[in-house]
Amino acid sequence: MGTLDAAALHPGLQPPGLTRHYFAEAAALRTSVADRLVHQLGPKAGKFTLYLLHNTTSGLLAVLAAASASGHAVRTCGPDHQHYPAYAQILPRGGADAEWELRTHVSPLTGTVDDLAGSAIRIVDAAQSLGTALTAAALARGDVVLAPLHKHLGLAVGLGLVLVRNDRPELEHLHRVLRVAESGAQSLDLLRTAQRALREAEGRIFNRAVIDPDDRLRTWCAERGMRLLNHGHGVPFACVTPVDGTAVTDRLASSGWRHFRPRNIARFAFHRPGLVDDPPADHTPMFQEALTHALRDG
Repeated sequence: MGTLDAAALHPGLQPPGLTRHYFAEAAALRTSVADRLVHQLGPKAGKFTLYLLHNTTSGLLAVLAAASASGHAVRTCGPDHQHYPAYAQILPRGGADAEWELRTHVSPLTGTVDDLAGSAIRIVDAAQSLGTALTAAALARGDVVLAPLHKHLGLAVGLGLVLVRNDRPELEHLHRVLRVAESGAQSLDLLRTAQRALREAEGRIFNRAVIDPDDRLRTWCAERGMRLLNHGHGVPFACVTPVDGTAVTDRLASSGWRHFRPRNIARFAFHRPGLVDDPPADHTPMFQEALTHALRDG
């Protein structure tokens, strides 16, 4: 059957030429994208099942709902600034004895890397690590890994993935919930965009750029009145704030960086496409050049 009835899909939205109905076509495209993406992410990804949802937020909400329904408390680990600010209203607040943990691998505000150590079930917000030099660490230490396809992977805007480890029996309910969550209506055009991008990338879906936040870089920033906030290696961006607390917008030109106004932080991000086994590309000099220009023109 090539179409659905008008109660399942509005007649004006049923695309012509399909050899199967809309939702079957969407399921086939999801499988194609998921299989190719797991393969390109490398061997560690083969230990997971990949689910495609609309974005990381919908994925996280589905994961938290599944945890609650199966009787597992979840606690958020790390300081508030480690996490994506927009998640403040949905971060779980389980107690210290919670069996599951929500961890943000790389802070989007400070570039701080969580080492993801521990023995609890780890739900990892990998929005700023999957597709970077930290991909292997996220997949090695996370039990549930979430990321969008529009950041470092660069495949499509409007899709997010949830990777769930296959060898943890306590995650079986989560697998069931995510199978339902991804089965809802999705854009065929969007899924085809991701499929085409994966095919054309030929594995070059990784951002190999890194900033090395060593003591020399901290001193260099401090000499220019800026404090480098990054802690940990493998991150493709640098975050700074004025040493004296003045508004960062008073110090820097208005372009070339992302402004986090409530925290008075400037983020300078970089991208170098490559394969999973390509060596990291040190973009520290590019950051220094970008900050120098921003300070000069500010």
